[in-house]
Amino acid sequence: AYDGGKPYQYKDSSYPHRRANATLPLWFKKVFPLNKHMTPDKQTCFMHVGKAGGSTIGCMLGFLIHCGDDDKTNFQSVPSLLAATTAHSFHRGVYDCSDEAANYLFVIRNPLARALSAFNYAKPDLSEKHPFSKKYKDKEIYVDCDFWTLNDLAERGLVIVKGNDGASDECKDRAKKALLGTEDNIVHMYYNYQFYYESMPPDANIVVIRNEHIVDDWNAVETLLGGAADLTKESLPVNNQYEKKPEEVYLSDAAKVVLCETLCNEIQVYKTILKRAQNINKEQYIQSMQELVTSCPKEAMEESCADDMPDISLKVEKAKGELIY
Repeated sequence: AYDGGKPYQYKDSSYPHRRANATLPLWFKKVFPLNKHMTPDKQTCFMHVGKAGGSTIGCMLGFLIHCGDDDKTNFQSVPSLLAATTAHSFHRGVYDCSDEAANYLFVIRNPLARALSAFNYAKPDLSEKHPFSKKYKDKEIYVDCDFWTLNDLAERGLVIVKGNDGASDECKDRAKKALLGTEDNIVHMYYNYQFYYESMPPDANIVVIRNEHIVDDWNAVETLLGGAADLTKESLPVNNQYEKKPEEVYLSDAAKVVLCETLCNEIQVYKTILKRAQNINKEQYIQSMQELVTSCPKEAMEESCADDMPDISLKVEKAKGELIY
């Protein structure tokens, strides 16, 4: 684990070459003592999808993100081949991976559960002095449209409601675009599965850790790399969590139906990632689909959606940047 040394980044970090004069954020740096001379084709890229359990896995991999009380304290990294080979990360608009990486590691979660967590995470705390600074950069969904729970957004913003209880046409448009990831007003829905999936090379090798099966999947990836499957549930760190109110996690049956319909394309990408994962066998894929059926039965079974897959090519291009050597 972390030996008290200074956090570092690999010398082959691509981010400064994608953004002129840019400095890699501190939380992208590593505290795990690794082989700094490992070539890109031996490395794993950590695809840190927000609100899927990535902060927990990021700490286990040795990245400085939501780990410990300060930037130099992290005793939660897990000595392993997976941590040792995961040299770079991709999170939101910071792409620090090589397109030659041996593996792309996704941490994924039931899409409806991730949407609920993402909505609550981005919700501004109006008691703060500057509630809309930095993380809370956009108040359109919460304050302007008065959507303070995902259930409310679904029932008033996505379901056709007659009378004065429904949202305005503008707010309905915002609600749908937020869940589709085509408008940046819920940060971790904007950076969704589709965004991360389309950002990596088309022929990339994918490995997956499912939020619902962290220990089993971590050990499977570790074994795939030639390491030992010795992670236990007791050794898992817990990061970036807070106590939730009952109304924050409640979803009515009507809300679930319309949310799943709107998230249909996101669910299809989630299924594609699972299908392509080198460490997920047929039985494990079926297991995840059975779990998905409990929240989004129609979308779990079908392979097409009423809406076309959004074109996010410009968003991906902007986030990755262009390599300048």
